[in-house]
Amino acid sequence: MRIALLYEHPTWSNELIERARERNFDITPIDVGEFILNLPIGTGFDLWVNRVNAMPSGDRPASVVAATSHLLLSLELCGQRLINGSRSHRIGGSKTAQAAVFGQLGLDTPASIAIFSAEQASSAAQALGFPVLTKPNVGGSGSGIVRHDTPEDLAEACDRGLIDLGIDGTGLVQRVVESADGLIHRVEMLGDSFFYGTEQPLRADAFNYCAADGCSIEPEATAIKLFTPADAVVEQAASVMAAAETDVGG
Repeated sequence: MRIALLYEHPTWSNELIERARERNFDITPIDVGEFILNLPIGTGFDLWVNRVNAMPSGDRPASVVAATSHLLLSLELCGQRLINGSRSHRIGGSKTAQAAVFGQLGLDTPASIAIFSAEQASSAAQALGFPVLTKPNVGGSGSGIVRHDTPEDLAEACDRGLIDLGIDGTGLVQRVVESADGLIHRVEMLGDSFFYGTEQPLRADAFNYCAADGCSIEPEATAIKLFTPADAVVEQAASVMAAAETDVGG
């Protein structure tokens, strides 16, 4: 089986590629920032694995996100087999879509309002009730997230241009939900099967709780520990995976 691995970060997939080759997988790494798609597609690959971050990393331009979305959809339309295809990629890169999936499934998620300009943040926050977070709709690793405890805090942030709408000019205002145990929990899945779980302490004024290789760079990242979630949580995570058509994810 010939496997194409789509990636965008120059180092984050190195260990995965090394492990795959140790196990004699025929894997070809493809940097989406350099890949030219010839249509109609006749690739010779049996499987495409999408490992492109929905928020561009390294020195990649924001256009990599959109280019990957076009590439994945084109591959699907040409009958190619994908792991984490176009629907998974689009939902993974949209906090608005993620909230919609949780709502569709009847799962708890912070009350959220999508915004398309910084001027809309104040009215959205008033509707939700303080405290709130403002954040880019497309983003990860805590990028661009700011907490506002009062209307005055939010007004000052707007005046100072601190409302980050990210790479495509869309954002989210979200009601703050406090953690009951002071921890952030993450559940990683392979399809509908539990893979592993992580937990790490909340940190004041910090929003980067990414547990991926090379992602958590703060000293507190060493506090990440494994944990096993309740069966009901695993079932909920599996329902999210299915709704988002995600094969591997958290």
